[in-house]
Amino acid sequence: MNQPGFFQITLKLFLRDGNRLLILRDKNSGQGDLPGGRLTQEEFFADWLVALQRELYEELGANAKYSINTPHFMLHKHLIDDGEHACLWIGYRGSWQGGEIRLSHEHDFMDWVDVTSYDPTTFFRGTSLEAIQEYLQTI
Repeated sequence: MNQPGFFQITLKLFLRDGNRLLILRDKNSGQGDLPGGRLTQEEFFADWLVALQRELYEELGANAKYSINTPHFMLHKHLIDDGEHACLWIGYRGSWQGGEIRLSHEHDFMDWVDVTSYDPTTFFRGTSLEAIQEYLQTI
């Protein structure tokens, strides 16, 4: 008999400013990333938008202003920690409202890319690339 799987949950924000999408680079892996992060055990049965806002505060800083559209629009499989852990990406759409972004220690680069011409294969890999490609096909 197959054993049930155990998966982590990651909340990601596809943050747009018009035709521009905010992308980040993970400092450890050097690969493309989006703002957001994993739920803690305590957050699993709580309001996930509060958890996403916590992650965005940590990753973008206190002066970043945005709105988050609900409900989520994407579910995607994802591997983290060099493929060691299975994870479910839950994607939300967001709109940039202004302010200043101050990246956390987890990221060392950010860019606003034009969604009408962006080639994610130059920056994203694996399941993250699949999720970004899926997103770009929906716009």
